[in-house]
Amino acid sequence: MNAKRTRWMIGDAKEPFIVITSLAFAFIVLIALVIFLTTAILEREQLRMQSEAERAFNSVFLALQDSTTKALKTMQDENISGIGVYSSMGRKVLSLGNVPMTIPLDRFSTSLDALTKSNPNTGIATYNRETGMIEYIRFSRLTILLDTGELTLTESGLLPTPIDFPDVLYLHFDGQRYHHRLVVILVIGIISTFTLISLFLLVLSIYRNNRRYREALAKQESLVNLGQAARTLTHEIKNPLSAITIQLALLKKTLPKQYTSDLVLIEQEVNRLTQLTNKVSDFLRNPLGTPVAVDLTELFTALIKCFDKPIRFISTQRVQIVIDGDRARSIFENLLKNAVESSTERDPEVEVRITTDKKNFVHVFVMDRGEGIRLGDAKKIFDPFFTTKIHGSGIGLSISRQFVKARGGNIRLYAREGGGTVAEVILPQSIHPVKLVEEEEK
Repeated sequence: MNAKRTRWMIGDAKEPFIVITSLAFAFIVLIALVIFLTTAILEREQLRMQSEAERAFNSVFLALQDSTTKALKTMQDENISGIGVYSSMGRKVLSLGNVPMTIPLDRFSTSLDALTKSNPNTGIATYNRETGMIEYIRFSRLTILLDTGELTLTESGLLPTPIDFPDVLYLHFDGQRYHHRLVVILVIGIISTFTLISLFLLVLSIYRNNRRYREALAKQESLVNLGQAARTLTHEIKNPLSAITIQLALLKKTLPKQYTSDLVLIEQEVNRLTQLTNKVSDFLRNPLGTPVAVDLTELFTALIKCFDKPIRFISTQRVQIVIDGDRARSIFENLLKNAVESSTERDPEVEVRITTDKKNFVHVFVMDRGEGIRLGDAKKIFDPFFTTKIHGSGIGLSISRQFVKARGGNIRLYAREGGGTVAEVILPQSIHPVKLVEEEEK
């Protein structure tokens, strides 16, 4: 049974790692798929632009072989703004429509060289972000009949007809639709990526909250079961203890004095069991009690006298809180006892400090230089009956927390800088209960 429970606990401990890793892997795959699809669609649009530019080029220059009028009509049908013939230096020689005087061939040279080697009859189409135009350029050795009356002349005068030129052919047309399609694709890709990331974070948050709720529910169920068992046990134990106490009193009167030491040992153990049952009863009953104004300076002055080790008390002002007096004594007596017993080999250097904040909360710090809290015990330190002491019951901190939370406060234990432990109790000064957010449970 223990081996089975151990295997379950190990599996439960590994669950967050397995679930989070699986979720992360799944969402990384989905994000990679979105990026791949976005890239593929962008490449498709690039090929589509190239195909449209090739078709427009062929249509215009074929029409130009017939007449300039037909070429202009084709340009209008194809939505082409202008075509031109440029020298190998990028200087305009001939043109129809609106084209620049020079073109930066170095911007196209690398792509054109690669295309010329692979397919000499293919050009390259690019989108110019500055002008919003799609530019198409290619090298050509075509002989085209040109009507010089409709073409721009060079500085040397009229050009002969026909012209045989090993030059650069260029055209451009409106690229707003292409640019709009690119923007839409990129926006959809980015939105999809961020949606997946947000969805991953949402699922992760839901899982963590669900796990936290499950742990809290399991803890509450265990506390309910523990409470029922504790009620039964305290009731069943108190009756025999009462009988033992009565019999001890009779034995003290009747037995010879040489047996007194044995009776004292029995009496001590009976008293310890009685105190334990009383503490369990305190844990199970109403933790709020009857709140009254309690002077913390007076309370700690009285408590410090109960311990045989020196305790330093620091408070710049007299502070009062509204809490049940017995419960306040139980809370701080337990914390002082833990601090004093935190080290057996040296002076724990126990120190108590009281401060207030702007939100009308009192902070009581019980500090020591003891052994500190072990890393593995940090989450279990407030569990009922969990203790690291040989003679401890493990119920004191649970009761203290129960009393503090009933008054709308909180209690935290954490490592002290330089070694030791700090027990911080946060309580409202007002009589109205105020719910304090428990930061360590977030």
